[in-house]
Amino acid sequence: MATNQHVPPPKRKMIVAPKVGADRWKATIRLITVTMVSAVMHVGMLLAFYYVTFIRMNIAQGEDVVEVAQVTQVEDDPHDTDLSNIDIGTDPSIQLNYNVDRIEDVSVPGAVDASQAVGILNAPDSLRTNVPAPPGSGGGAGGGIPSLDAGDGAMFGAVGGYSGGVVAGGFGGRSGSTRQKMLHEGGGNLASESAVAKGLMWLALHQAPDGHWSLNEFSRYAHEVPTPGSKTFKCNCTGQTTRQNDIAATGFGLLPFLAGGFTHKPSKDAKQIDYSKTVKAGLDYLIAKQAANGNFGGDTMYAHGVATIAICEAYGMTSDPMLKTPALKAVRYIEFAQDAAGGGWRYSPKTAGDTSVTGWEVMALKSAQIAGIELYKKEGDKEPQSLKRAKVFLESCKDDKGGYSYLPASGATPTMTAVGMLCQQYLGLGPRNPGLINGVKILKAAPPGLDGNNIYYEYYATQAMHHMGGDAWDFWNLGTDGKGKGGIREYLMSKQDKILDPMRPLPPKQVHQDGSWAPDGPWGVDGGGRIMYTSLSLLTLEVYYRHLPLYRRDTNVNKEAEMTTDGPK
Repeated sequence: MATNQHVPPPKRKMIVAPKVGADRWKATIRLITVTMVSAVMHVGMLLAFYYVTFIRMNIAQGEDVVEVAQVTQVEDDPHDTDLSNIDIGTDPSIQLNYNVDRIEDVSVPGAVDASQAVGILNAPDSLRTNVPAPPGSGGGAGGGIPSLDAGDGAMFGAVGGYSGGVVAGGFGGRSGSTRQKMLHEGGGNLASESAVAKGLMWLALHQAPDGHWSLNEFSRYAHEVPTPGSKTFKCNCTGQTTRQNDIAATGFGLLPFLAGGFTHKPSKDAKQIDYSKTVKAGLDYLIAKQAANGNFGGDTMYAHGVATIAICEAYGMTSDPMLKTPALKAVRYIEFAQDAAGGGWRYSPKTAGDTSVTGWEVMALKSAQIAGIELYKKEGDKEPQSLKRAKVFLESCKDDKGGYSYLPASGATPTMTAVGMLCQQYLGLGPRNPGLINGVKILKAAPPGLDGNNIYYEYYATQAMHHMGGDAWDFWNLGTDGKGKGGIREYLMSKQDKILDPMRPLPPKQVHQDGSWAPDGPWGVDGGGRIMYTSLSLLTLEVYYRHLPLYRRDTNVNKEAEMTTDGPK
């Protein structure tokens, strides 16, 4: 018989309550940490869901997710931080070099072709940059910053317009609405543009079938249709020169078309006269005449300089790769031909220079830089050798009153002063430079027409005064009364040959001279004749938009630096 035995119950584990004190804070910290991690993970999941659901859907539908507006700094204290300025560039305290509103979507030389992509074809990607004005053009938010290569700038990126990368003195003002705005603000008008249009037509009607222009035989190639190679007839235009220089004549023929925005690329505007064949024929002629060493010929460095400017401008306006090699070779020949000792250029390569020839070569080199062609530099140099030497030569021709002479120490003249001033402006001198201020006084003392219709002087003086701006430009463009009488604009229009001019009507046999300028002054029948006088007159009337300003004049800082006859205000 079994007996019941007493079995003791199993032992329970002791439950220990957490200690109160320091351990409680550790537990609290752990709890807070876990809560924060959880919150971050949930927020991240929500953002990812929003991105996938909404933003990517909008991108797929081709909608712009964020529209970035390009805003420049307001004209307050330049030391204040402007949080609306997203265009950082190299210095967020500096505005874009030119503050001109965009009227059209794209602003390029010539008519806009909306069917083409914006930008330069096959150009490498690069950042847009703020291009500084040359040294000495003011300080603060509205002024320039030091630049050893005044006028240089990137050729790639946003093309045209004034909100992209632009070059001081460049070609970006030659198109559509931008040109019209610069014309209006600079003091041009519809009458001056009409004079330009008539002059361009005259040049087109006197181009030879192979594309060249002739100083001494232009009437031989006259035709009724502005297309090279069309049927010719015998015209009775006067003003043929005794000199034969087809290279110089062709350069003079091309430059006014390029200044007006016409290139060898056909225009898509059906309402616009298509001068593309005219320009292309002229460029093809120059390229065909160029020697292996880059020289265009034409007997002197004068002709080569003029032709080089035309080739470089055409390349800079179109980036046509077919023009790059001829432009580069032409520039290298100018560098080769410079007088290494004195720094100037003259009729023949490597001879002691004069200011006149040097002016054309300096402007050719600057046109090359604007077009994106690099000038030769020695290793370690910050400035091209040719421009450094040119500065030395110009200084040797300068006197202590701001005047320039044809040869060193040969006596200053207004004409050479105008040439020297323009070269110095492009080589980096600013509007506050005492020499340029004194030069303005010299040019004011020789207003348009005083020297017997000296178009060579007026061409250079107009550019120099236009870049100086302010009172100097108002005086030169509009005269002492500010209404145009005595200014270069009205003076040149009054000198143009016009069929319906009641004051000086054309003889019946010479009606084909309509739109041109007679060579009735210095540099006339013994110089460049009617071709050169017409070309330089047109370029002078195109000064309002041919080159962008070298100096800023759109802010309060620079308004204080406007020139008067007595210097800065």
